Amino acid sequence: MRTRVIIADDHTIIREGLKNLLELKGVDVVDIASNGREAIALALAHKPDIVMMDIAMPDLNGVEAAATIHKKLPRTKIIALSMCSNKKIIDNMFASGACGYVLKDSAFDEIYIAIQEVKKGNYYLTPVIERMYALEKEIDFHSLKRTVPLWQISSKERQVLQLVAEGVKTRDIAQRLNISHRTVENHRRNMMKKLNIFTIAGLTKFAIKEGLCALE
Repeated sequence: MRTRVIIADDHTIIREGLKNLLELKGVDVVDIASNGREAIALALAHKPDIVMMDIAMPDLNGVEAAATIHKKLPRTKIIALSMCSNKKIIDNMFASGACGYVLKDSAFDEIYIAIQEVKKGNYYLTPVIERMYALEKEIDFHSLKRTVPLWQISSKERQVLQLVAEGVKTRDIAQRLNISHRTVENHRRNMMKKLNIFTIAGLTKFAIKEGLCALE
């Protein structure tokens, strides 16, 4: 089944450009909105799978619109699409029910990946935001409570996990394990999905807890 999406952004060029690119990927853009109130009305009318939500919009901002949509349509997923990397605003978007956060200067492929991940029930953070949180603490996503035993990740994933937790860079992990840079990233992404942990800080905490690495 095609993914049904609404795009909410006050910039026409972004709305139309993203709409055209998503439709080329087989995503059904059912409507577009120029502000938060339109986004709510269209979401209630169409009940889409996902709303791509800008934050700084006239009339009603994306944070408030997201909260309303999440309350009235809990099955509709919300992905923030913004130029803003301010932690407080990002926290507010997730508190309002967003499942993903992508910066507007991200490549289109990343936006498409975010849609696929969120549709599957995962959270998605653009890498630069993920690194910002990793410097502080693990994000407290209210719905991510389930813990997964260590044995549910593969031997190679555990090796990557240990090296990540020890602060080894991706290129060095690839060299040590004789795998490609892309394979390292795939292993890290797969671990995050299996463990429901979406920051480096969270992976490190898990690795220490499970005895894969020790505190200095």
